[in-house]
Amino acid sequence: VLAPQVRPERTPLSLAQQRIWFLSRFDSDSPLNNIPLPLRLPADLDPAALAAAFHDVIGRHEVLRTVFPEHDGVGWQKVLDIGEVRFDLTTVDVTEEEARERINHAASSGFDVTTAVPLRVELLRVPSAEYILVLVLHHIAADGSSLAPLTRDLLTAYESRSTGSEPTWAPLPVQYADFALRQRTMLGDESDPDSVIA
Repeated sequence: VLAPQVRPERTPLSLAQQRIWFLSRFDSDSPLNNIPLPLRLPADLDPAALAAAFHDVIGRHEVLRTVFPEHDGVGWQKVLDIGEVRFDLTTVDVTEEEARERINHAASSGFDVTTAVPLRVELLRVPSAEYILVLVLHHIAADGSSLAPLTRDLLTAYESRSTGSEPTWAPLPVQYADFALRQRTMLGDESDPDSVIA
């Protein structure tokens, strides 16, 4: 059963993360692993509640505030404290054309995952007074299936924050780092001929 794991000094990458990390070291400017998620939101949006909700989601999901530095040529997961992560959700007024340009720029700009968290965000307001929340995730921390729970948690937190309260969700039973540690334990080491991975 997947359960919380004892965290070592340096939590290893999962096998999928290891592949993505290795390839990203060749070209951190490449947008190949970017997952863009622009969300059009109504004009009556409360930007302060959205910013608080976004902070709640970052606190809930460790992988969104993780960097992947190198030690002796090997990548590892360094989960940052929520206080170490800063996102600016100041509203930027733009035209529809400027919004498209900013979305394209956000989606096509690379991440240096060794120093930057695998998520960028921007809040745009277009002439119709609607908002566009621009989220871009790096594949080292998410995949297509991650977008639904991320959006769900953001909306849940926003509903709470817009009424002046904190979200009442239960803490997640495990985090991605727990999965990576369990995977490494189950598969073993390639240098061990008796291991599953060998």
